[in-house]
Amino acid sequence: MAAQINSLLVLGALLGSVGSLALGGCSIRPQPTTVYRTEHLPDDWLKLPESDWRVQAQSQTMKAYLARVRENMEAEQRSPYFQFYGRYTDATLKQIAEANQLANTAFLTSPKTINSGLSPELRGTAESYDETAWHFAANADANLRALQDDWGRFWMTNRRSSLSSYPMLQTSGQR
Repeated sequence: MAAQINSLLVLGALLGSVGSLALGGCSIRPQPTTVYRTEHLPDDWLKLPESDWRVQAQSQTMKAYLARVRENMEAEQRSPYFQFYGRYTDATLKQIAEANQLANTAFLTSPKTINSGLSPELRGTAESYDETAWHFAANADANLRALQDDWGRFWMTNRRSSLSSYPMLQTSGQR
């Protein structure tokens, strides 16, 4: 009777650990490899309206610079060159590319962006992604090794059967 209860307890523990692995998952999110908040960068800062939150996060100087570049673009759209060729001059295209690059850098290094995630590389308060992955791997290894011992207890192969009322002789040299 005690062996059956012991087996049921081991079976419950085994099913519980398998269930927790199934629900919790076996993988860890990888450590971020991109700059924080780059997913919020627009393709073209000059096409965003002034009311966009990303434009509002920029400094007054950057907002004024973007407004000047937009004014230059509008002035060039009225020029004969743009009317004939249907595109901006090389100098204006270079200015647009520089404005986008400067706006990206200003957005990513602005105090609002930095303060919104002061420790994006940490998973918790004490461990980085790499440390968390290492601890998970060490615990999973120990649990899988212990599972082999539990498996023997579950199938009752770790000792002789105690159900017989007759004494059993030791033939293997093991207990």
